[in-house]
Amino acid sequence: MTEHYLDRLARTISENWDQPALTDFYLTADGTAQDTTRGNHYTYGEMYLAMLRLGKMMNALGIKSGDHIAICGANSANWAVAYLAIAAYRGVAVTVLHTQATEDIARQINFSDAVALFTDSSLWSQLKQQNMPQVKHVILLDDLKPLETIAGIEPVDEKPTLPITIPHGAMDDLAMICFTSGSTGTPKGVMLSYSNLSATISSVSSVYRKANNRKMLLYLSMAHILSTIGELLSNINQGCEIYIYVNNLSLECLLKSINIIKPFEFVAPPLIVEHFLLEKHLELLKTISRFIEYFVVGGAVLSNNIENKIIGLNIPLTIGYGVTEACALISQVVPASYKSQSCGKVCPVMTARIAPNGEILVKGDNVMLGYYKDPEATARKIDKDGWLHTGDRGRLDEDNYLYVEGRLEQDIIVLPNGENIHPEDIESKINALPEVAESIVLARDGKLVALLVRDNNDARQHQDNKALRLHILRTINPQLPLYSQLYDVEFLDAPLQRTEKQTLKRYLYK
Repeated sequence: MTEHYLDRLARTISENWDQPALTDFYLTADGTAQDTTRGNHYTYGEMYLAMLRLGKMMNALGIKSGDHIAICGANSANWAVAYLAIAAYRGVAVTVLHTQATEDIARQINFSDAVALFTDSSLWSQLKQQNMPQVKHVILLDDLKPLETIAGIEPVDEKPTLPITIPHGAMDDLAMICFTSGSTGTPKGVMLSYSNLSATISSVSSVYRKANNRKMLLYLSMAHILSTIGELLSNINQGCEIYIYVNNLSLECLLKSINIIKPFEFVAPPLIVEHFLLEKHLELLKTISRFIEYFVVGGAVLSNNIENKIIGLNIPLTIGYGVTEACALISQVVPASYKSQSCGKVCPVMTARIAPNGEILVKGDNVMLGYYKDPEATARKIDKDGWLHTGDRGRLDEDNYLYVEGRLEQDIIVLPNGENIHPEDIESKINALPEVAESIVLARDGKLVALLVRDNNDARQHQDNKALRLHILRTINPQLPLYSQLYDVEFLDAPLQRTEKQTLKRYLYK
């Protein structure tokens, strides 16, 4: 039986009481070192005491165990403390992406029935203009203090007897609600239990060798399930020292930060990995290979070209695949067992199979409880036999390695002649051209059209759109069957709109 992740966390805190746990990481002005004068820093003991203080404060505010409590703010050590405090208080954490429009943030908070909100003071200055009648208490992540004045909070014991224990809900209880990326429309509230979280954390721990006090860098939005589980909870449960990247998210600053911290693990979606491989970043990227043990690419498979470049730089490539509804993890693999173009082996707590239409189906301890307040959508996603329909198509080999080949029906283009086109297959060929930064393929009047953004770093910028259009058609169409060839190419002035994990919002371009 999988151990409750909060039981394991209690043991980790007890064993690492004086060791560093969470640090807000800022670069110095010249970008050469860590600016230790800014941000919050917690040892494991300090983190636990802060969790206790928040628990007592929530009790004084009248927040009850089982209440839904939203967290919406920029990455910080205090974000992590707030999340863990909610869990230890037996609340339900509702993680909301802070980079959305304030109207969308308020809509998700209202939908989740959250009675309290942890947020930044800067974001609250905008959010307070929104109508959120059920939110009775606002706690600022800046200093972990409520806006309202409260009294009579009992102090916490600054020197508790070790080992400590952390109260928690039962494994089947609702632990958190997180929202899907919204790549195909309105985000849905995914309900995850303590069993879901514990199974995923256990699966990660069984594959990646992590030891106390090893450093890692967290930079993906903490509200995203990949970051919450794969970066925060799995590492804090193993005694790692987590640096939380709070600088302006430029690739150059991020790479410099990696080189300064020298983390044993780094997690990135494929699009960021591809940007790393630009010529101006290659030297910095090469230095990373000297200390990185796991260069984890999550969310989608890499192209052969990108995969070969990374391996050629001696960077230990690690692949993981998952969906929010499966608590972010379905398959994973370490460098020693890596298979080209695969997304790793299916996790021990999961079973996978391929449906007749090619869809990847999974069941097991990672699968969500369902969508919040949407039983119809839940029934469409999880069938009567308990299989979660991922919406991705793929295949399994004889060793239970999973190969993801793209999205299923919602991204299939059906032409008037009945041919089914997977646009990602064409987009990968277009995106491989040096003149192209990104593209999306869609159907107009029964004909395939590519919308693309030019690569500003390409030396052929002088080529006008008319000439480039002709070049792309002449280059790409011979690589495609007659029925899937491009009819036209159009150019966009702005980047394609994507979700936090860099998935195209295809529904916006229909």
